[in-house]
Amino acid sequence: MRRWLALAAATLIASVSTAVPATAQTDPPDPAQAVKRQFRAQHGVQIAEISRMIFKDATSTRDRLASRLQLGSAGPVAVDTSMHSVLDAKSAKAAETNELLADLASPFQMSAVSGYLYTSGIYSLPQGKTWSRSALLRPVVDYASQQATVNVFDPAALKTLLRGATVKPVSGGFFYQGTLAKSKISWRLWTDATGLPKRLLTNKRVVDENRLTKIERIDTRYTDWGMPLVVVPPPADEVIDYGDLEDPFGFSEPKPKELINTVQ
Repeated sequence: MRRWLALAAATLIASVSTAVPATAQTDPPDPAQAVKRQFRAQHGVQIAEISRMIFKDATSTRDRLASRLQLGSAGPVAVDTSMHSVLDAKSAKAAETNELLADLASPFQMSAVSGYLYTSGIYSLPQGKTWSRSALLRPVVDYASQQATVNVFDPAALKTLLRGATVKPVSGGFFYQGTLAKSKISWRLWTDATGLPKRLLTNKRVVDENRLTKIERIDTRYTDWGMPLVVVPPPADEVIDYGDLEDPFGFSEPKPKELINTVQ
């Protein structure tokens, strides 16, 4: 009888000892530290984003963005980005005869590297030049995403954001959610099992100066954390300084001599 009692007790102890670590494993890792561990020279992450603006009359606009963000020991150091607007059916029809709308739907590129911002597809450039260059006046990460509300590449800000959030385990990682600014901004964040962000979804209610209500929804995906990456400036012979552009937006009429040269 004692043998059976001892065996039962040993089985109970073993089941308890194995259950405790299993519960502990559900505790989420710190996303802020997970991101900080990715701050290594010549490595980075890919970003894919859809930004949608919904107006009161139910019309909407969408922007698609794809970026490669290079990280350094202290955070983002360079980025190259491609972006274009997706027109709704009504706007797409109008774009057939409206050059301004057609340009809006055309993709353009940006590179923020070595203290300069390079853009292509935005300004009217002289023949032989495909990039304009200007001083970089904003943080590199601003050109990688339109997520102005939540910056996952700032570990301190990310830690503060998650402090009051609800969290639960989901397949492959963890799910966080919360609100900001008196509930006018809601956000949801998915991470992998190590705590690295996989997807960030924000909803922001905006009232403009005309008291029109708009809803801004930004869906951002992060992939290939830690991939080798070095963003380089465009070839120098394809670049012109923005300050040297005589007519960056192409508003002025060409001079007769310029028309002749173009025809020739």
